[in-house]
Amino acid sequence: MGRTVAIILAGGEGKRLSILTRYRAKPAVPFAGRYRIIDFTMTNCVRSGINEVYIMTQYIYHSLIRHLGSGKPWDLDHTNGGLHILHPHLGFKPTDWYRGTADAVFQNYEFLEGIYCDNFLILSGDHVYIMDYSDFILSHEMSGVDASVGVVNVPKEMTSQFGIVTDDPNGRIIAFHEKPKHVNSTLASMGIYLFKKEILLSLLKKLKARYENLDFGSHVIPYLVENGKISAYRFNDFWLDIGTVKGYYEASMGLLKKNPKLRLFGTMETILTVPDDSPPLFISKDASVENSIISDGCRIFGTVSSSVLSPRVEVEKGAIVENSIVFHDSIIREGAVVKNAILDKEVIVGKGVRIYGGRTEVPNKTQPDYLNFGLSLIGKRTRIPSGLKIGSNCIVSGSPYSGYIPRADITDGETIIVE
Repeated sequence: MGRTVAIILAGGEGKRLSILTRYRAKPAVPFAGRYRIIDFTMTNCVRSGINEVYIMTQYIYHSLIRHLGSGKPWDLDHTNGGLHILHPHLGFKPTDWYRGTADAVFQNYEFLEGIYCDNFLILSGDHVYIMDYSDFILSHEMSGVDASVGVVNVPKEMTSQFGIVTDDPNGRIIAFHEKPKHVNSTLASMGIYLFKKEILLSLLKKLKARYENLDFGSHVIPYLVENGKISAYRFNDFWLDIGTVKGYYEASMGLLKKNPKLRLFGTMETILTVPDDSPPLFISKDASVENSIISDGCRIFGTVSSSVLSPRVEVEKGAIVENSIVFHDSIIREGAVVKNAILDKEVIVGKGVRIYGGRTEVPNKTQPDYLNFGLSLIGKRTRIPSGLKIGSNCIVSGSPYSGYIPRADITDGETIIVE
């Protein structure tokens, strides 16, 4: 196979993840307790023999860069190849910022032109899946096409959320529709594109003259369908675009099933991530833990059921956590109840607090399209005063400095964000 270099697009704002991306880029959102979403794409690269990776960042990238560091957890901390972070070029015009997925690549045109490789593999940093790209690359090179797109079958009712591909019996793409309302095919683009280097660079230069907001799904792929040779590579395993709060929550809860679609357990090839120096978890003799993922450093004195806890979470005596996701270093005080909720990092839930998600009658009033299925979100470093009651489909985020929120109960569908 020819030499392939990976470009990971990690600059998305992630608005549909609500306050989970208030202080971080979407690829940096924690997942499955100890991982970040971008860990999956990074691990896929190194397990596929790709040892030169470029990350294109933009939106609130500080925590993402801290997580990636020098690339050591993925064995990418070396001078030949390795991990490289490419920032947007802040200039005098708004267009100096990335305006689309392909525009992000175009703005690094001169730099990428000097990279020694045969192929560029364009990836998204906010997808959860386990894939060896080697077969994809080999299939692309044997087909002789200009570009290839990774595709996966999705349910018919979800086709309006993706770019949808129609291919012929030989795998050549004959039609591509970006987020169509009505379409017969159920083959969705995974946001994985493989290009011959010269083809990609020439396409970007040509199409950038037509589109300021140059995008792979909206412009580059449709152009190739009409004017070039492009094929579809079918991926037949689990793949998820963590695009919404509901998708994120359901994917997390799906890990707790008897036979989860995403195989994180019972395999020798674990997902690579930054090592955590937390002590072992501790479960007291009076605690109850059932059907949950509990990370290192957690201290459980209460009840945890069907939940995912990141490192160093503490559940005090008499506290209950159920059907919830709790990020790093959060504390649920004595007698508090947290049901159907996501708690961001360093949240403190006061004594006797009641967070009761699960009711769907009243959607969130500020984000009804994203938060309408009975989940409540608690923002990073929020301090919830003792005895407070928080309803369903609520968004609560305290002051970024003190964590303060008003001492008043919060009813279903309400949003409290202290700036």
